[in-house]
Formats: sequence, structure tokens, C-alpha cells
Amino acid sequence: MAEPILQVTGLYVDFNKFQAVSNMNLAVQENELRVIIGPNGAGKTTLMDMITGKTKPTQGKIVFDGCD
Repeated sequence: MAEPILQVTGLYVDFNKFQAVSNMNLAVQENELRVIIGPNGAGKTTLMDMITGKTKPTQGKIVFDGCD
């Protein structure tokens, strides 16, 4: 199997000691569709903000197409 186009490993982020995302792991293969679901306040938007670079993670790694 090929390397994922998007690899999220051990992602954490907190805002003033409020942990919005905790130990998030995600792998998406090229041409694969994933859906992120959950209740209000679960961290969905925060996760997308970290993947797109809008929010910097407190800890963890995001690799897209081989670039950190």
C-alpha cells in the first residue's frame, strides 16, 4: 500500500489549558474520502484549522504529500 497523502499523528492542541484535540491520528490515501463527525465542541473545526495551517498544534505532526 502507498504512503498516505495526509498523515496526522499524535495531534494535540489546547487553548488556555482547554484541550480541544487530544491524541488525534488520521491517515488518508490519495483519492480517498473521509468524513469527520461529532457533536458540537468535539474539535472538528479545530482539526481542520490545524490541517490547513490556520491553527498551530501544541504537539504532534501533520504531513501532506511528504511535506511536514
